[in-house]
Amino acid sequence: MEFIHCDLPLKRVRLYPIGDWHYGSPQADVPFIKQVLKRIQNEPEARWVGMGDLIENAIVGSKSDVYIQTLPPERQVADVVKMLAPIKDKCLFMIPGNHEERTMRLVGLHPDNIIASQLMVRYIGYSALAMLDLRKARTPRSFLCYFHHSTGGGYTAGGKINAAAKLRLIVPTADATFSGHSHTTSRSPVTWYDASYKHLLKKTGYDYIIGSALGWKGSYAEEKAKRPSTVEQVVVTLAGSTSGAKDSRRQTYEIISPE
Repeated sequence: MEFIHCDLPLKRVRLYPIGDWHYGSPQADVPFIKQVLKRIQNEPEARWVGMGDLIENAIVGSKSDVYIQTLPPERQVADVVKMLAPIKDKCLFMIPGNHEERTMRLVGLHPDNIIASQLMVRYIGYSALAMLDLRKARTPRSFLCYFHHSTGGGYTAGGKINAAAKLRLIVPTADATFSGHSHTTSRSPVTWYDASYKHLLKKTGYDYIIGSALGWKGSYAEEKAKRPSTVEQVVVTLAGSTSGAKDSRRQTYEIISPE
């Protein structure tokens, strides 16, 4: 895990954790991907983090079928770079996913690292603990967020949420955790108690599953009788305090669906 401090000249940030596009799969909803990218481009307060599995990257021996992906991996990388180029200045960093890891294990090349290098954005390892500091807000104005592509997930909605909840064992007091991999969206609150010098403090963080652009019909999920995924994108708004007397930070979210 790497620690990152992000100075943001904002009172609030609209955070888009984008991933699980599986661009190059026949099931990838490309119009929805472009819809999300357009929103990021048009929103001054938008920032994004690459969460992995942006490309399908089917190779011989992988669960994905190399013979039915719509484009070869080299073209998938080139197209994703082209799509992300207009919003590269809004990128905080990128982390890898399991689909890109296939190539790394076989030949030592990581597509996500190539994408990040061509965009000239920061690429890090499997996970990141990021302090997002909203410089134009009153204190407290920072949010501690943990990002990991995640693993497992199970067949049921509960299994997917439980897989995301395991990340909080790594960072139990984070304001938010973000994970992908399970091709769904969710937001689960987690409350704990702490203490100041004289007072008992009640705190709440949130665990988010970020969504996906992957459809179901004709997919590996349909073949294995897994429940259909929902094409959606989580967007989280983090707003700094409005009063310096107490912690009045706000954390809200919305779900973007295909138009």
